Amino acid sequence: MKTILLVDDESSVVESLRLIVKDSYKVLSTLNGREALRILEKEHVDLVLLDIKMHEMNGLEFLRRLQPLGQEAGVVVLTAVNDVKAIVEAVKLGALDYIVKPFGVEEIKITIEKALQFKSLSREVRYLRSESKSHLINKLIQGRSRVMEEILDIISRVSRVDSTVLLRGESGTGKELAARAIHFHSNRREEPFIVVCCPNLAGELLEAELFGHEKGSFTGAYERRLGKFEIAEGGTIFLDEISEISLPLQAKLLRILQEKEFSRLGSHAVIKTDVRVIAATNRDLESMIKDGRFREDLYYRINVVPLYLPPLRERQEDVPQLVEHFFGIFRKECHAKMEYISKEAMEALLKYHWPGNVRELKNVMERTLALYGNELTLFPEHLPIEVTGISSRNLQRVKSDGNWRITLEDEVGRVEKQLIEQAIHQSGGVKSKAARLLGTTRRVISYKMQKYGIADTEN
Repeated sequence: MKTILLVDDESSVVESLRLIVKDSYKVLSTLNGREALRILEKEHVDLVLLDIKMHEMNGLEFLRRLQPLGQEAGVVVLTAVNDVKAIVEAVKLGALDYIVKPFGVEEIKITIEKALQFKSLSREVRYLRSESKSHLINKLIQGRSRVMEEILDIISRVSRVDSTVLLRGESGTGKELAARAIHFHSNRREEPFIVVCCPNLAGELLEAELFGHEKGSFTGAYERRLGKFEIAEGGTIFLDEISEISLPLQAKLLRILQEKEFSRLGSHAVIKTDVRVIAATNRDLESMIKDGRFREDLYYRINVVPLYLPPLRERQEDVPQLVEHFFGIFRKECHAKMEYISKEAMEALLKYHWPGNVRELKNVMERTLALYGNELTLFPEHLPIEVTGISSRNLQRVKSDGNWRITLEDEVGRVEKQLIEQAIHQSGGVKSKAARLLGTTRRVISYKMQKYGIADTEN
């Protein structure tokens, strides 16, 4: 049962309110603000009904003193007259709503219900945001290598300012994740975080995506559309692979960074903007500047705070923790029975150079759990060929036999057949599902099944 605290220096008002709410809520009451603050220190209270005009401590002073206490209780103020100035001040100090005396029974009940619902939703939103940010950072900080600790320290510091950030690193190193971490630790976290993958659109389409367009501004522009900079107002925009933006569009992006303004495609109207820009690239921008493919002035505008995300091969000590992290995630998602990772499998994962970085490791663990989740222990033979390298022992045997080509093909075929058989089993004989598990097409699966003599049980 929710608890309501009644605070009014007129005992008749307190008693009237008690009679209205006592059947639905636990009721506490007091005739002055000081005593109300003491009650809040000792008791859990969900909602306070507070009179603004009290002698010993008025309602506004109560609200001012309540703020630093970090109380979760919502407040609805009561006022004898429609005093707009006092009501506005009360709302600024955190009041959820107000009721003008004399009040009706239904008005009190509805206002209380709405206020409690609002507080409940607010707590849920804060919890979900907290969980989301916590999950995000937990994903980012997998690995306790010195370089990762330094990166997290930079993220923490740069989150407190509004400087433009340039994230650099190979594909799969977690640049978007780092951008999200910066945003969700900044004072812009309540506003949008918008991702724009620059290589996915070219020329006029990318310009329209970023800045929006007016109806008829180009073929196919049938109506006005807001751009990502307008949608991200007050928040953060993440420009992934900024190196792929054309030179004319780079000039328009420079205008936003310098002047904090832009115009929609097909319009001369100037739109002011307040958006933080975080950019990312895996290209050598300095070489592109020399070749005339990237503007030097734009480079200096986006490179205010550079942050390099190292490839996984440069922080191999983080591999075991990442493996365990993704093993736990996909064990649940794939409903796998697998419980252990063998020493030999972990050694193979440690020796691999991971050209696709953390993204590749994540995919390897997902594929392994999807295909071999019914096994108790993960062994090297469950890992993809590219990770185990068809094993150094086999390569050595092949070299000594002098029969490299045939043995390599045989070994690849053996493992390929094993993977297809396992995928067919996991998918209940449905070739299209097996194809999705292996990242190929149904046609290829059918061909390979016929090639390796695998029984087709699909109806």
